[in-house]
Amino acid sequence: MLGPLPTLHRFALVLGALLVCVGIGFWLGAMPEIPLNLRAGVLAGVGAGVAAAFVLVHDFHQGLHQGQARPARVRRRTH
Repeated sequence: MLGPLPTLHRFALVLGALLVCVGIGFWLGAMPEIPLNLRAGVLAGVGAGVAAAFVLVHDFHQGLHQGQARPARVRRRTH
């Protein structure tokens, strides 16, 4: 996770992830050794790019980086 990014940086990161993954999908679809046609390779690249972009810019710990603490778990001992 990269944290909260400005909109321009998030856009550049998403665009970069999509371009790289689509390029890899195109390359895999164009290789004759791999039984995958070009359209399926590009579609797989788009899917992987969308997933990678989501993981790169999504904040999985919403609120924790803004000073909000987790609720404390208190265990009481009984003697």
